[in-house]
Amino acid sequence: SRTADREAQEARRGGEDELRLERFMNNKPPIFKGGYDSDGAKKWIEGIERIFGAMRCLDEHRVLLGGYVLHDEADHWWGN
Repeated sequence: SRTADREAQEARRGGEDELRLERFMNNKPPIFKGGYDSDGAKKWIEGIERIFGAMRCLDEHRVLLGGYVLHDEADHWWGN
């Protein structure tokens, strides 16, 4: 019974994560590719923070969602 409850809870959490990602992407978050671009990085952070505020995102979700829109060099950096 504990295992079934835990599995149901994980399935619910997975569905919530998918909905959160869909809501986030519907806000058309900026993509950051990395490189030496301090102005671009600042604009990316400001854009992402605006979306997070509107979504009332928890810190733990901000990390996952923000990492999702890092591409190319920024994604490699984040992975390391």
